[in-house]
Amino acid sequence: MPSVPALPHLPRRVEVIDNDPARPVGERLRVRTAARAPLAAGQVRVGMLAMAVNPADLLLLDGRYGLRPPLPFVAGLEGGGGVLETAPDVSDLAPGARVLPLAAGGFWADERVLHRRALVPLDAATDALQQAMLCANPATAWVLLRHMAALQPGDWVLQNAANSAGGQCVRQLAPALGLRVLNIVRRAGAVPPEAAGDPAWVVDPAGDADALKSGLARARAAAAAGRAVLALAALGGQATGALAAALDEGGAVVVYGLMRGAPRAQPAHDLVFRGVTVRGYWLAR
Repeated sequence: MPSVPALPHLPRRVEVIDNDPARPVGERLRVRTAARAPLAAGQVRVGMLAMAVNPADLLLLDGRYGLRPPLPFVAGLEGGGGVLETAPDVSDLAPGARVLPLAAGGFWADERVLHRRALVPLDAATDALQQAMLCANPATAWVLLRHMAALQPGDWVLQNAANSAGGQCVRQLAPALGLRVLNIVRRAGAVPPEAAGDPAWVVDPAGDADALKSGLARARAAAAAGRAVLALAALGGQATGALAAALDEGGAVVVYGLMRGAPRAQPAHDLVFRGVTVRGYWLAR
């Protein structure tokens, strides 16, 4: 497992110096060293072991995220690390302890200095790469399934980008809540090998409402005819409208991503005559 040694050099960090998406990313980032900050009361120096790269990070680099820090800023919204040093008044963490930092970004760096209350202790025997991805996607999936609609055991949840990290978290959590998931991907190669032939997977490259309706009908026939009242939209564009059209009357579409970068296309018929609602979701709120 990765260790957390004290660094022999000054800590490095990745800074965003330009968020113009027309320029190559490599020209908009720089790696700089910074003086090692002293610890104040209650603080902990954390050595970063692994840092995630999520779609939100790419939006942040392009200036299209919900936060727009002034330039330059340190990139990285999620990561995991280990304790390097603690202030004298921090008695429950020791150097080498594994922690999950909860802070508003700045994780693409060798070190972070954070208050003890911003750190969640983790099992050092667990994979550091998995720990670095514990915050954004699992928490998002949990809130989407628990708090966006009044779901009952046996209900169907429709989700596109089902092979994404967030989609995988939804697929893992839903059975524990008694929910069934219709997984939508844009190419056949994105269907896991163990799911080949499973009617709960639909290949839909273009956001075709009829394809989703047919797929949901096959899945219901093979499993159970529960309600389809929640759809999770990560792509934007026409794919969002297709989800709305496939839902039962009164269903809800929750838009939590914009991977395609296109404005959502929402037929007025579903909103007006079938009572389908559309709302956005952002974990940071």
